Amino acid sequence: MRSLSSSLAFFCALSLHAQTPDSEHERTLNNVRQFASTLRENLSCVEASSPGSTNTITMEFSGAHRGVPSTIDTSSLLQEVFAVSSGAEFHFDHRGTLNGKTMAVYNYSFQINGKTRAGSIFADETTGAISRITFRGADRPAHLFCSPQTR
Repeated sequence: MRSLSSSLAFFCALSLHAQTPDSEHERTLNNVRQFASTLRENLSCVEASSPGSTNTITMEFSGAHRGVPSTIDTSSLLQEVFAVSSGAEFHFDHRGTLNGKTMAVYNYSFQINGKTRAGSIFADETTGAISRITFRGADRPAHLFCSPQTR
């Protein structure tokens, strides 16, 4: 009987340990959604020449960079990803380093008008602040440097 209770305690501990990372990733993802909701209407982005030939838009949220004002509707891109109606699925992929900081990297995908949209989000695990988001399947490639505008 003692062996059975020890085994149950061991498996319960494993189960709790296995659930903890998922709950941490879910908390971070909720913070990412909250952060994205503050960006949708007040982004200022400049467009730099885009490396490569794939149809990917990359938005970097960082300091000022040289470029031309972007004509890309960034709020629509964010809305497509984060709207509940998009049904986007988010999955923690790995921890990566971006500009010397460790970030949580999430992959997302969803279907819109029969086309799959997908990308990656690099975010601070504590605050949910997005540092980079990519949109694959865009009409044209672009590299944007964005910052929130104050109102």
